Amino acid sequence: MINKLFYGDNLEVLRRHIKDESVDLCYIDPPFNSKRNYHQIYNNVGQEDRAQAQAFIDTWTWDDFANQGLAEIMENYQGKFTSQSIDLIVGLTKVLGKDSLLAYLISMTLRVAEIYRVLKPTGSFYLHCDPTASHYLKLVLDAVFCPQGGDFRNEIIWCYRGGSTPKKDFGRRHDVIFRYSKSNQYKFS
Repeated sequence: MINKLFYGDNLEVLRRHIKDESVDLCYIDPPFNSKRNYHQIYNNVGQEDRAQAQAFIDTWTWDDFANQGLAEIMENYQGKFTSQSIDLIVGLTKVLGKDSLLAYLISMTLRVAEIYRVLKPTGSFYLHCDPTASHYLKLVLDAVFCPQGGDFRNEIIWCYRGGSTPKKDFGRRHDVIFRYSKSNQYKFS
C-alpha cells in the first residue's frame, strides 16, 4: 500500500513513483477536451471579495508536448506501446491531422499505457469521459488493453440533470465511464 498523495501531472507520477503491477484499481476523470478553462473560486473569510485561481486548462493544442508524445508512441518508448496502439495513432494522425483532438488523444494514450503497466494482473481500470471523445478513447483503451490480455468489461452511462437545454439541440445530460480489466482473472471492484 502506497498511502501517499501525489500532486502533479499523473504521467510523471506514474513514471517516477508507481511500480509495475502494484495497483488494484485505477479511476481517472481526466480533462474531457471541452475546450474550456476552469477556475476555482476561493471565499476569503471575513472579506467580501472572492479570489479566483485557474484550476486547469482543458484546451489542447498541437505543440511540443504533442510532438514529444507522438514521438514516444511511434518509437515505442521503453516498449510500453502495443503495435495496435501505435497503428491507431498513425491512423488517427492521417485522419485527424496534427490538431487539438489528436494532441488530446496522444496525451491520453501515454497515460493509459502507464496505467496498464501499474495495474496488477487482477486490476481494474475506470476512465470517466464525456461523449465528445468517448468513441476515440474506447479505441485507445482497446488498443492498449486487449492485445495484452486485458478486456473491456462495461460502459457505464452516468445520467444527470441540470444545465440549460439548447434551443436547436438535445441537452447534454450524460457522461461515460469505461471499465477495463488487465486480465480475465480480475477482481470486481
